[in-house]
Amino acid sequence: MNATVQMFRMAAEPHGRDRFSCPLPVWELLRELGETFGWQPMGTTYITPPQRSVDTSVRHNYQPGGALDHKCVDAEDALAWARALEVAKRSPHFDGMMNARSTAGGINIVGELLTGVLDEFIEFAYGGAFTFAI
Repeated sequence: MNATVQMFRMAAEPHGRDRFSCPLPVWELLRELGETFGWQPMGTTYITPPQRSVDTSVRHNYQPGGALDHKCVDAEDALAWARALEVAKRSPHFDGMMNARSTAGGINIVGELLTGVLDEFIEFAYGGAFTFAI
């Protein structure tokens, strides 16, 4: 059974999308595609309770943590990720990459992406900063 990555934010627009989720293998593919097509991850920051004295400016990876380990992708990083995924979708190599990924990984994530998950994530990421966790 695969873990699910939950993403959320306070939507800036009325009725804006404030939640999105996908299986962990899809999250990893979204990261890989973004980086392959030009996204240069800036790193995430931790969301910490006010009573903790942790430096939240230190940048971390994009590996989702547990329910008490929320990380944040800032707005500029989310927009850059969305733009890179749009470039990926238009690439003549996209279908070949998806087919190779599905045969190598043993998990059929291609079907999920091709049924709209990629477009939904792009729309969500264009909404700006978001927090994520398993």
